[in-house]
Amino acid sequence: MKELKYTSLAVAALTATLLASTNNSKVQAATTDKNNAVVVAKSDKEKLQDAVNQAQNSVNNAQASVYSKKSALTNAQAQAKAPNDACDAQQAKVNDSQKNLADKQAVAKQAQDKLANAIEVAKQATSENIQKTQKNIAAQQDAIKAAKQNVSDANADLSTAQSQLATAKQKQADAQNLVNSKEAAKKTTDNNVANAEAALKNSGLDEAKQNVQKVQNALNDIKKTNSDNESVLSKNQAALAENNQKIATVNNNLAVANKAVVDAQNNVNAKQKALAEAQQALKDLQDQVAQDQASGAAGFFKAIADNKDNSESLREDAQTAYEIVAGTYNGEYGKEPTWYAKRVHLGAKNDATSIEEMKNVLPYLPKVNEARTSHNRSVLGISLTDMAVAMIDADYQTGWLDHPDSLYQSENLTTDMQEPVQSWMQEEETWNEMVKEHPEYADVLNSSYNIYAFFTNHYDEYLQVGHFLNLMDPSLTHFGMGRLDDSAVSWDVNDVLYVSNPLSVEDYTDLFNKYSKDVLKEDQLNTLKANVATANQNLVTAQNAVKSAQNNVQSLQANLAELNNGSAKINKAIFDTQAALAKGQENLEFEQKQLDQANQTLADVQAKVGTKAKALDDAKAAQAKAAEAVAQAQNVLSEATAAVKASQAKVDAAQNDVQVKDNNLKSAQAAFDSLKQTLSNLENAQSNLSAAQTALNKANDDVTAANKAIKAQQLILDTLKEAKDKADAQVTNASEELRKAEAELAAEQSKLEDAKARLDAFNKKETENSHKETSNTEKPVNPTNKPDTSHVVKPSDKTAANSTVKPTDKPDSNSEASTTNSSETTPADTDAEVKDTGTVKENAKADLKTNNKSEEKLSTVKIVDNSDSSAVSVVLSGSNTPVKTFGEKTVNGTTYYKVSANRWVKADKAHVVAVTGNVTTNKLPQTGAKNELIAALSGLAVAGASLVSYLGINRKKKND
Repeated sequence: MKELKYTSLAVAALTATLLASTNNSKVQAATTDKNNAVVVAKSDKEKLQDAVNQAQNSVNNAQASVYSKKSALTNAQAQAKAPNDACDAQQAKVNDSQKNLADKQAVAKQAQDKLANAIEVAKQATSENIQKTQKNIAAQQDAIKAAKQNVSDANADLSTAQSQLATAKQKQADAQNLVNSKEAAKKTTDNNVANAEAALKNSGLDEAKQNVQKVQNALNDIKKTNSDNESVLSKNQAALAENNQKIATVNNNLAVANKAVVDAQNNVNAKQKALAEAQQALKDLQDQVAQDQASGAAGFFKAIADNKDNSESLREDAQTAYEIVAGTYNGEYGKEPTWYAKRVHLGAKNDATSIEEMKNVLPYLPKVNEARTSHNRSVLGISLTDMAVAMIDADYQTGWLDHPDSLYQSENLTTDMQEPVQSWMQEEETWNEMVKEHPEYADVLNSSYNIYAFFTNHYDEYLQVGHFLNLMDPSLTHFGMGRLDDSAVSWDVNDVLYVSNPLSVEDYTDLFNKYSKDVLKEDQLNTLKANVATANQNLVTAQNAVKSAQNNVQSLQANLAELNNGSAKINKAIFDTQAALAKGQENLEFEQKQLDQANQTLADVQAKVGTKAKALDDAKAAQAKAAEAVAQAQNVLSEATAAVKASQAKVDAAQNDVQVKDNNLKSAQAAFDSLKQTLSNLENAQSNLSAAQTALNKANDDVTAANKAIKAQQLILDTLKEAKDKADAQVTNASEELRKAEAELAAEQSKLEDAKARLDAFNKKETENSHKETSNTEKPVNPTNKPDTSHVVKPSDKTAANSTVKPTDKPDSNSEASTTNSSETTPADTDAEVKDTGTVKENAKADLKTNNKSEEKLSTVKIVDNSDSSAVSVVLSGSNTPVKTFGEKTVNGTTYYKVSANRWVKADKAHVVAVTGNVTTNKLPQTGAKNELIAALSGLAVAGASLVSYLGINRKKKND
C-alpha cells in the first residue's frame, strides 16, 4: 500500500497512525522523512475500506482466473475431440474385426465338427455296413408301404364316421322340428285351458277345488307325520330294549372289573413285599461284603494267619504282612513308617490295600517270572510280607513317584499301569551298552552283593539300570507287588527277613481268588441282584395290571353312564312321540271332517257350472296329452343329440387316427431318407472326408487372417489411445484447475462479504457513538483536574523517535485559506485517485517550492490519554453541538483534537465546554476560532487532501 505524503503548509505535515477503535484514545505519533513529508497512519475505517478494496481486487482476479481456466478447459476439450473421435472410430474397426473373427471361428468350429463326423463316417464305411444299410433301406420301403396302407384305411374310417355324423345331424334336425311342432300344439291347449278357466272365473269352482286340495294336503301331511312318529316310536322302543340289555351286560362286566382291580392291587402288595425282601437280602449281603472289603489286604492276610491248616512259615509270613498293612508292625529290622497314617487307607477304594487293587496286581506277577526265565534266572515265589511292603510303598506314591523310607530297600517303581515289568526290562539295552564299555560289569549279576556294590560304587550308572538289575538279581527267591489306582506300581523283595517256603505265583493267585470270591460273594450278589430285578419287574407288571384294571373299570363306568344317558333320552323321545301320535290322531279326525265338507262344497259348485266345468276338464286333459307329446319329442331330440355327439367323437377319433397314421408314414419316409443319406455318406465317405478337410483348412486360414487383422487394428487403436489418454489428461487437468479457480473465487467472494460486513458494522457503530456523544454533552461542566504537562515531549528530547516530525515549511495563511472549499474524503474514495482541479494542486506546487528552502526540524506530538470514564467535549466553529474528544497532539507547534476515529481539528478552531473524569491534557484554549478538519486518506495512487472549514459559532458559557 502506498504512503500518502502531504506537503501543504496549511496541513503542517499532520500524520498519525489512527486508533484500532473509537474507544481506544491512544494516538500513534506522526513521523517525517528527510524531505519533511509526513506519513499519516490510516484510520480503522480506512483499513476496513482497504480490506474491502483488497477483497474486491482478489475477487476480480479470481473471476479472471476462472474465465481463463474455463477458456483453457474449452480449448482442451476441443483439442481432445479429434483423438477421441479417431479412437472411437478405430475401436469400431477393432470390434468389427473381433466380430469377423468370431464368425470365422464359428465357421471353423462347424468345419471341425463336419470333419470329425466325416472321419467317423469313414471309419464306418465298410462293405458290411454298406450292405447292412442297403438291407435296412429295403426293409424301410416295406414299412413305408404298410404305413401308406394304414393311412388309406384310416381315411376310409374317417369317411364312414363323417357319413354317420351327417345322418345323425339330420335325425337331430328332424327331432328338433318335431319338438317345435309339439310345443306349438301344447301352446294351443294352454290357450284352451286359459279360455275355459276364464269362462269359469268367479264361479267358485277353482276356490272349491283349491280348498279340497288344501285340506287333502293337510290331511296327507298329518297321516305322514303320524306314520313317521309310529316308525320313530317303534325304533325308539327297540333301541330302548337293546340299550337296557347293554346296561345289564355292562353292570355285570363292571362287577367283574372291580373285583379284578382288588385282585390286582392285592397282587401289587404281594409283589412289593417280595421286592422289599429281595432288596433287604441284597443289602444285607452288600453290607457284609462292604464290611469284609473294608479290611482289604489285612483281612486276607489275617485269614491266612488264623487258618491252622496252613504251614507255620506261611502263617508267620501272613502275620507279618498283616501287621505291616495294618500299621502295627514293629520288628527287629523295622517298624511302621512315619508316613503310614497319611498315605495308607486300609481297604479303601483305589487304595493299594483294597481287594480290587490286589486283584489288579495278579496279571503282573507271572510277567516277573517270564522275564527272569527268559534270562536263565530262577522262578520267584510270592512273599506275603513282600506283598504287604509293596502295597504300602505304592500308597506312598500319591502325587509323585519316589522311593519312600521303607522297611526294606530293594524296590522298583513305575507309572506304567499296563506293562510295568516290560517298563523295567527296557533298561536291559542300556545295561548291555554299559557291559560293552565295561566288561567287568558282567559279574554284577552273579550275586546280590555285587549289585549292592555296583549301587555303592557306580551310583549314576545304577540310576539308569537299577530296575533291570533288581529284577534279574540271581539271589532272589521271592517278591511282592502293589498297585495304586492308575498312579504307580511297586515291586518289593525282602532282603532282610527270610521266607523259607514262599508261595508260587499260581498258589498265591488261587489263594487270593478263593478269598476274593468268599469276600466279594459275587455269585451270591449277582443272584440277589437278579432276584431284585425280577421282583421289581414283577411289581411293575402287577402295577401295570392294576392300572389296566382301573382303566377297564373307568371305561365300563363311562360306557354305563353313556348307556344310562342314552336310555333316558330314548324314554323321553318315546314319551314325546306317543304324545305327538295322540295329538296327530285328533288332527286327523278334524281334517277328515274338513275334507268331507270341502268335497261336498265342490260337488255343489260342479252341479251349478255343469258344461263349463266339463269343458275345462277336457281342455286340461288335452293339455296333459300335449305336454306328454312334447316330452316324448324332447326325448327323441335328446337321443338324436347324443347320437350326434357320439358320431362327432368318432369323427374326431378317426381324424386323430388319420393324423397319427400320416405322421407314422412321414416318420417312415424320414427314416428311409436318412438311411439313403447314410448309404450315400458311406459310399462317398472318402470324398466327403477330403472335402471336409479342405473346408476346415480354408476356415482355419480365414481365422488366422482374421487374427492378424485384429492385431493390426489393435496396434493402431493402442497408438490412438495414447494420444487420446494425453488429451483426456489435459482435459482432466484443465477441469481440475477450473474447479480450484472456482473454489478460490468462492472463498474470495466470502472474504469480500465478510469485509463489507465489518465495514458496515463499523459505520453503524460510529454513527451510534456520534449520537451518544451529542446526548452526553448537553450540560457543560468545569474541568475538575489541573492540566498536567509532565508528559509533553520537548523539542530537545531526541529519544522520542516516534513522536517527532520534520516540518516542510512555516505556517502559511494563504495555504490554509486555499483549502476552504475542499471537502472531507471518505474511505469509499480510496479506490480511486482524489481529483481536485483547483487549489489543492496549486498549494502542492507551492509547498514543493518552499520545501527546498526549509530546514529540517524536529516537531513533537503530544498525546492525550483519556480513560473510558473521562471525556473532554468541545464545540466546533459553526456548530452548537458539543463533540467528545478522544486525544490531543501537537505537530510543529499546532495543537489538534481528535473528535472521531479519522478526524482531527485545530485547538484554536474549537473551545472546550466540558471536562469530566480523569483527563491528562495541556491547557485547553477557551476562545472560539476557525476550525480546520484534516482527514488522512489511503489507497492505490491516491493523493491526500485537507478539508478546511471556516465556521463561526457562539461561545457557550461555562457551567459552574
